[in-house]
Amino acid sequence: MADEKTDRRWFLGFFTNLLMVVIGLLVAIPAVGYFLAPLRRKLGRTGDGFYDVGPLSEIPVGEWLLLSLEMVHEDGWRQTRVRHSVWVRRRGQGDQDITVLSSICPHLGCPINWIVDQSQFFCPCHGGIFDTEGRHTGGPPPRAMDPLEYEVRAGRLWVRYQDFKIGVAQSVPVNI
Repeated sequence: MADEKTDRRWFLGFFTNLLMVVIGLLVAIPAVGYFLAPLRRKLGRTGDGFYDVGPLSEIPVGEWLLLSLEMVHEDGWRQTRVRHSVWVRRRGQGDQDITVLSSICPHLGCPINWIVDQSQFFCPCHGGIFDTEGRHTGGPPPRAMDPLEYEVRAGRLWVRYQDFKIGVAQSVPVNI
């Protein structure tokens, strides 16, 4: 009878310890993953700064089109999604016949609109006017609209979005 109680106690103790180890692992594995996630994301990132804005075939030739891109800013474990807009125009069928301009006015950072009837860009905040190429033609902006880098990858347009200093005559990139 003493051997039966010893076997039962040994079994219950072993089972309790095994259950505690399983519960501990269920808590520890996600916690370790949470703390190591930023390092894993940083190592797996390409970091070229280009964002997909859509298929090149959907951009009409000769017309300005406002496209949006979504950027994800990572600060440790916190992710913030930010949507930006860019003006895109294809002048021809080739990959090099594309112009991409920031939709942010270089005067005070307001959004710039394309006025089809007048064939010009217009900033409604303070009356900035830009021609069909984005050159400054009137109003208070100190410079032309800011051009952005782009690439065509597998028939899709990828844009490297960049913010620029506002209110200055030179196009100075701002590091985020």
